[in-house]
Amino acid sequence: MSVVGAASLGVGLGVVTGMPLGVVNVAIVDAAAAGRRRFALGVGCGGALADLAHATLAFVGVGQLVTSRPELVRGLAIAAAVLIVGYAVVAWRRRPPARLAADDSSLARGFATGITLTLPNPGALVAWVAVASSLWSDASVAEAIVLGVGVGVGSGLWFALLATWVSRVRPDHPALRYIPKVALVALVAIAAIGVIKTVAPA
Repeated sequence: MSVVGAASLGVGLGVVTGMPLGVVNVAIVDAAAAGRRRFALGVGCGGALADLAHATLAFVGVGQLVTSRPELVRGLAIAAAVLIVGYAVVAWRRRPPARLAADDSSLARGFATGITLTLPNPGALVAWVAVASSLWSDASVAEAIVLGVGVGVGSGLWFALLATWVSRVRPDHPALRYIPKVALVALVAIAAIGVIKTVAPA
């Protein structure tokens, strides 16, 4: 496959795999609904970078070495769950009573949050290993890197679109009253499911 083909495949995979319900999507919706659009965009950028890393490791073949060690996967799952639940608790306690009139949030802090919530998650790496083995198991290192960068670009585009769309919902929309609760409960549920899937016996 050509470099252009690898990049195109990566962008497509990034968009498609970024759409399902996941930690980054939920965190973006929660922040954007509160009027913290810059933070939401930062979370998306951090999540996209983590996707880039996971996809690259998977297509290079390193990801399989990590996911083949159950004890390491369990440890990463527990660590990721702790980070996600911790973020949910902090977000709940700091939640403003109404959407912020002026966005004073930090893009850099959102970026760090996106990486922290996503990169340690072994579930994402396991999923990318499965994708790599079924789509392109013999990719060269250069091809894997190009594809990984494409994944990062694709998922970043989706996350930016999601943050922009949610932030444009009118401030008095009834849904904004329920989004925070649903989003943060979903974060805790995602963390719990991730631990159960890796700790429970097959």
